[in-house]
Amino acid sequence: MSIRTLPQDLVAFCEAHRRPVGALALLGSIFIFLVSVLPNLADHPTLTDDEMWVLSSAYKLAKEGVFGSDMFAGFYHADTHYYFNMPAHHVVIAAALKLLGYGVVQARLVGVVYGIATIVLVYVLARRLYGVAAAVLALALLLFLRLNIGFDTGLPLQESAANLRYDLAPVPFMLAAALLLLGPSTWRRAAAVGVLIGVATLLQFYGLFLLPVAAVFLWLEALPRQQRLRLVGALVGACALAGVPFGVYILAHFDDYKGQTGTVDQRDDFTSPRFFIDNLLNEPDRFLRPLAFKEIPKGEDPATVSPRYLDISEMATRRPSAKLAVLAGLPFAIAFAAWRALKADSRGDRLLALCLAGLVAQLALLESTKFFIYWIPVFPFLCIGVAGGVVWLLTPENWNRLRLAAAAFAVVALLLVFAEGSAARIGGLRTARDAASYDALAAQIHETVPAGSRVVGATSLWWAMRDTDYRSYFLFFYLTRPDSGPYKTTISGFLDDFDPDYLVMTQLADSELTNHLSPTDYEDWQRYLRDHAERIAHLEGGPARPYDYVDIWRIR
Repeated sequence: MSIRTLPQDLVAFCEAHRRPVGALALLGSIFIFLVSVLPNLADHPTLTDDEMWVLSSAYKLAKEGVFGSDMFAGFYHADTHYYFNMPAHHVVIAAALKLLGYGVVQARLVGVVYGIATIVLVYVLARRLYGVAAAVLALALLLFLRLNIGFDTGLPLQESAANLRYDLAPVPFMLAAALLLLGPSTWRRAAAVGVLIGVATLLQFYGLFLLPVAAVFLWLEALPRQQRLRLVGALVGACALAGVPFGVYILAHFDDYKGQTGTVDQRDDFTSPRFFIDNLLNEPDRFLRPLAFKEIPKGEDPATVSPRYLDISEMATRRPSAKLAVLAGLPFAIAFAAWRALKADSRGDRLLALCLAGLVAQLALLESTKFFIYWIPVFPFLCIGVAGGVVWLLTPENWNRLRLAAAAFAVVALLLVFAEGSAARIGGLRTARDAASYDALAAQIHETVPAGSRVVGATSLWWAMRDTDYRSYFLFFYLTRPDSGPYKTTISGFLDDFDPDYLVMTQLADSELTNHLSPTDYEDWQRYLRDHAERIAHLEGGPARPYDYVDIWRIR
């Protein structure tokens, strides 16, 4: 065995021992994933506003059978029917709470299950497309490729699985839909794919981005036109049918749906060409923004501290593997899959190329918030495409200088990815071990704020004070919006009406109010504090660094 033939020998070994190699790769990957995610899951990563938002509605659904969040009572009936997010993930978490008990760990275990399902489906899909060796490499990339996704390690699967957000939820369903598409194109199979895409969409909006990809794939099948129309019709019809119950739920309280979903601060003028142009031009923001709240200087707006272009220092020091993956890995994977699809009329490669190009294009053109976590559905397909291309690159029948240089670059890039990902994973384990206790913070707060009190505070602290009548400070923004309709008021007007006993704010909440309230509303807020509030506690540290501090004010 020579160095030059080593890749071919390894591929041959993997194919000759498909079952043991596959079983070992899957078990090893799941083991690494669980060892990285489960330690101190109750406190690491730090509980965020978004997680409490999800948990509050799931908790009420599990406890009372009512889909609503009491944190937003008084705003378009959000305490009795909930429209802020797609509903399915909340329902899954509510079921987990019913089955496993009421706690952060039990709720976060839902994301862990999504992660395990993603690992298994990535392996199966990659093996189907490119063989066992590529499937093993795809799993390695899935575990160690560090992108600009997440608040701690930057490892996308680990970060998205270890919290209560809904970002990872649709990914297993999208992968399962892609696997189904690789089978014979029948109307029943197309309908099943449509149902999976519909369920994915009910979990998070970008599940729907797979629908046009699947429709184009079915339309390109070597079948009579009438049959292709039937396939696409079954796909779209089944997807729409899966969404009918939620559609009925929307129509039952349509004004409340419009009011709650109107709180999403993004332009959605799909009739304006400028909307799409601006979204495309702003796509780099998804990868250039600060990676975590602790990277933003105090008092600064995140938008003002983001670089607008990639310079050498940015590429070399700030997650270089992410830059390699996006700037080199993504075009390489698309080009490789498209080339194989054209050369060999490969359906699998055609589907992968469409998934990568289609998902990236829709996120760039249609999603205007540019949250980096929304790129998570691209990630598994990217790992599969890069793995397939690298295995092909390393196992040619004949070497030439260009192929040798490309293979050498690929090997160096993989070594960088695995080194950076390993360091991030080890750092994440240390951070998890040292993460402070949210329950301890809750106990500190309750030394000052008794159960049953009326409280307005940071959304992230709701679980700590769920035994109070709690309102989220986000209502300061929602109730003062010009389009708040009959609920429009001032911050002082809301506080006078609710008559809270305490205000409980984190440093993040203070920063959000400072940076994002209008000058008039901010002055109203400060005036209320001066006239009616007395700070009675200042808790340093919070459950983790991003909280920095917690201030407790008693209302006079």
